Amino acid sequence: MAELPANKLTDFMKIIVTAKGRLVNNHNINCFTEDEIKRITNSYSTLIGEGGFGQVYKGALDDGTTVAVKRYMRQNLTEGFVKEVIVHCQINHKNVVRLLGFCMEENAFMIVTEYVSGGNLHNLLHGSDYPISLDARLRIAIECADALGDMHSMYQPIIHGDIKPDNILLDSKLVAKLTDFGLSRLLCMDKTQYTVHVAGSRGYMDPEYIETGLLDPKSDVYSFGVVLLELITRSKASESGFCTRLGRNFTDALRKGKKEARKMFDTEIANDKYTKILDGIGNLAAECLTKGIKERPEMKNVQERLQFLRRALHREQAQEKVGQKSSILGIFNGNNARRKHFERNGGLILQETSGLNIFTEQSLEKITCNYSNVAGKGYLGCAYMGWVDDNTRVVVTRFILPEEAETDSILNERFILPEEARTYSILNELLFLNERFILPEEARTYSILHELLFEHRISHKNIIRLVGCCLETVVPLFVYEFAANGSLYDVLHGDNGKCRLSLDSRLNIAIGSAEALAYLHSVRATRRGYGNITSSNILLDHNFLPKVSVSFLESITFKRFLYEISFAYVDPVYLKTGKSITKSDVYSFGIVLLELITRKGAKYRDGATTRSLLIEYTKVWKEQNSGKPMFDKEVAVEGCIAILEEMGKLAVECLKEDVDERPEMVEVAERLQNLRRDWKHGEGGCGSSHAKEETTGGH
Repeated sequence: MAELPANKLTDFMKIIVTAKGRLVNNHNINCFTEDEIKRITNSYSTLIGEGGFGQVYKGALDDGTTVAVKRYMRQNLTEGFVKEVIVHCQINHKNVVRLLGFCMEENAFMIVTEYVSGGNLHNLLHGSDYPISLDARLRIAIECADALGDMHSMYQPIIHGDIKPDNILLDSKLVAKLTDFGLSRLLCMDKTQYTVHVAGSRGYMDPEYIETGLLDPKSDVYSFGVVLLELITRSKASESGFCTRLGRNFTDALRKGKKEARKMFDTEIANDKYTKILDGIGNLAAECLTKGIKERPEMKNVQERLQFLRRALHREQAQEKVGQKSSILGIFNGNNARRKHFERNGGLILQETSGLNIFTEQSLEKITCNYSNVAGKGYLGCAYMGWVDDNTRVVVTRFILPEEAETDSILNERFILPEEARTYSILNELLFLNERFILPEEARTYSILHELLFEHRISHKNIIRLVGCCLETVVPLFVYEFAANGSLYDVLHGDNGKCRLSLDSRLNIAIGSAEALAYLHSVRATRRGYGNITSSNILLDHNFLPKVSVSFLESITFKRFLYEISFAYVDPVYLKTGKSITKSDVYSFGIVLLELITRKGAKYRDGATTRSLLIEYTKVWKEQNSGKPMFDKEVAVEGCIAILEEMGKLAVECLKEDVDERPEMVEVAERLQNLRRDWKHGEGGCGSSHAKEETTGGH
């Protein structure tokens, strides 16, 4: 964009907005009013980022779409705001954050974009210890190069002007999206352009641009070269606003020879097998950093060369997998114990199961960085965070064998059940925890195979997906998809107390969880329930979509969650008979429903007294024929009370002592769906936005 006065830019902005409030030239971009923005952001309640321009808030559109709202706080930034909107609305690329709309009223300048849940590349590289595979790093680089290449080759080329890891957002699968077009420029095809307003980020700015003010796409190439170096070295190019000379240090090392440059590679990815690929990336980065602007490669060429390097990496990895599969038992290298566990856990059959990843113990150590990132602890084990090669964030779960536990009291003194029920529960829920729980060899292997194959076949959007397993240990290790927002227990009762949850979100969580349980009950050949249905085992992804955990390690949660708490969910019929049926799950779900409408735990503290949610709610219900005194004040407002009462009635039905009087799970799901539909078609006046939480991720 040429250097126009702010008033002319604003006039131009008004021209390109139609009477219907949409930009003429691109992709249904909305013009929001300030009142609409306040409703979308719940009066700017959830701050997720800030900078020199102002703040970024999380919000939700009327259709439930989660968005980010960038709010300009200084009026002298009007020109930057208008430029950003004009440039951003020209771009439609899968690796660029999508512009959804803007607000341009007096003293109210805001930009609305899609929300990207995984934070930015800077935080991933320098603000965490998460393992990042070389494939993941290459893919991020290729996606950014693809977006920049398209921008540079448009009829009116666009220079981003501020390429750095902070401006590369990542979704939950590490898909990269460029953001922040505040310094971007539209160029004319047929003439050289200069600016007197040189701006950018230290450590990433092109020296030629700093010296001359020349506007050229090759300035983005320079900045991208610095980002490439950060990807392969995991070193910062800028620290506290000062340049660290990363580019200069690397190019100096490269002049001394490849061996010197290799010392700078991140040790996590620097192994002999990938040396040539890393050398190729380093050489390409050095070309991007060439001082002579004409000697730098075009962005499209950079992308093609990165794709070639990634294909070479995939060929190398494919050869490794072929070698492993040709002799799967050869990986044990004479370790008879591992081989015995592998066979005893059904490995010879499971390795032929399509779509089920069989991990080695060594590969899981790498994925989890030697089990250094604890995602959660439970009374039966731990969960560890990691990444697999296709950029998927996962959780690896491990049992704690009784002899490894700090105390046996967790499994003994606190596991208070009638003798017959206790024995049955141990055999069914713990199955093969260690030699104390003996099953005949064939029966044990069959049990593991049966449960694993069943869990692998489960396909439902509201059930945590089994990614794979490791069978080389006494008790198999399991790898599951990662739920970014932890458990429902965390959100409702977590220590920080900062997470706001609208009634709409609570209904959606209840419906999704009920549909998952109804599905599970329909695909089981027997009437056996799953047991341990608690708010702690209902996990929430980045969009607060509920995902029920039905794994071997159901009790692993994102918080320490002792058994006496989950005991509050146990069906009294199960306590008497030791038999878990589907109606037992209905009972447990009734407790979860009460948690959703009261925001009180199944066992909660009232001063110095520990109270039972079931007992207290039932007492109020009988006395007043209403649960209103127990409802969470956050949602107990006009327009919501009737829905909360109906949810409470349904919970009471689920909790009836006579199992025949309890509804089936499919009926529970249908009744909740009807409640949501009737509410949406009625007033629905108590807030329809999704959960709003204090977080630093996304933007």
